[in-house]
Amino acid sequence: MKRVLMTGVLGLLPLGLMACSAAPATPDGGRPPLPTGAEVRFPAAPANAYLNLLTDSGTSVYQIGVPVGNTSVPVDPAKWTATASQAVPVETLLPAGVVGTPTVSPAGTKVLLLHWLMWQDKNTNGTRDAGENLALLSHDRVAYASAAVTVDFTTAEPNMHQTWTLSSGWSRAEHYVFLPRDTATYQRTLSSSAVYRTTLHLPTPETSQ
Repeated sequence: MKRVLMTGVLGLLPLGLMACSAAPATPDGGRPPLPTGAEVRFPAAPANAYLNLLTDSGTSVYQIGVPVGNTSVPVDPAKWTATASQAVPVETLLPAGVVGTPTVSPAGTKVLLLHWLMWQDKNTNGTRDAGENLALLSHDRVAYASAAVTVDFTTAEPNMHQTWTLSSGWSRAEHYVFLPRDTATYQRTLSSSAVYRTTLHLPTPETSQ
């Protein structure tokens, strides 16, 4: 009698193992995606709001709808990594009015700087039309660098000394600016941060945080 019971139990084990190892119906097993830790924050969103990530030329590389009333949305950096191919030598990204010779190390490093924009589809046609951009911005940037790079330069207008320190690959480049005591020259840094969180706010000059 004991021998029969043991045989029956052993006979069932392969079936149980097969059931546990069966392939899920979807690649992720139907589980919700894990959070990326990246998010954008802003004042309460109006109806029909969207968040776009743009190049300096205004081309959108990523877009996500924002539920009305939300003050933040998670974003997925994997969705815009392909745009790294649009990176250009960082020397070409320096603003007009640079005084003297900028320092770039290593020279020729390719960089891409993207910025967030929020807009409201007022006519619900699914297209960002004139007058639909919301008055929100961030001086932080989504940055790509082909190698870790440091850029140092000064501009006459505004009277500002800037240092960019970007890590290799993708990062959030955090903007920080201050005016030292007894000087008229602002100090501004744009540095890669491990925290992938950007906050949009009402427009402010580049000489403010």
